[in-house]
Amino acid sequence: MEIIAYYKSDMPEKFGVPRQSGLAPHLKGRIVFEEKYSDQNAFDGLEGFDRIWIIWRFDVKDDDSFRAKVRPPRLGGNTYMGVFATRSPFRPNHLGLTCAKIEGFGTDENGRCYIDVSGADMTDGTEVYDVKPYLPYADAYPDARGGFAQEEENREHRLSVTIPDEIRANFPDVQLRGLVEVLSLDPRPSYHDDPNRVYGLSYAGCNIRFSVNGSELTVLSLS
Repeated sequence: MEIIAYYKSDMPEKFGVPRQSGLAPHLKGRIVFEEKYSDQNAFDGLEGFDRIWIIWRFDVKDDDSFRAKVRPPRLGGNTYMGVFATRSPFRPNHLGLTCAKIEGFGTDENGRCYIDVSGADMTDGTEVYDVKPYLPYADAYPDARGGFAQEEENREHRLSVTIPDEIRANFPDVQLRGLVEVLSLDPRPSYHDDPNRVYGLSYAGCNIRFSVNGSELTVLSLS
């Protein structure tokens, strides 16, 4: 398969990226298409859709051996599930699937077409292989069972996020809202529970230092 585009966002590292698309609806990103595919005709009609499916590749540095069982991080990292019952990156072709909201279209200074999106669960620089329109009448099954993933989601809650005003002032409003959503999802591994531990999150070119005590996340510094 050919890479048709690259994803650009404020999230350069895996740590902190939402575990599924749509969980941080204000997290912005841009799909920038390669020159070969930057033909306006290829996007004709897409403006009539609210959302797209994005097919992309996980940046996984591992061997090509097949893993029938993987350990989903949201299950504590110690419970094994069949790889095809998860969205783990450690799968045969390392392909990811994301549903994102379309925010706009344009052409950059290099003549590359782009689609601005929100709510994606991808890191900056992700290779994109295809985009397809989201069809509500065919793609949405709200009554479908969600297996162990739904059971875990029903038990989860978001953290309360406190960010000092002097740190908030460094971000535009939409960017700040995206940061709050990312932090509220609790970026830590699910088995971490040390209120004295300080974590670092890369976001929008900054290093966000924070700690978590119970259900309260507090941003400590910005560098």
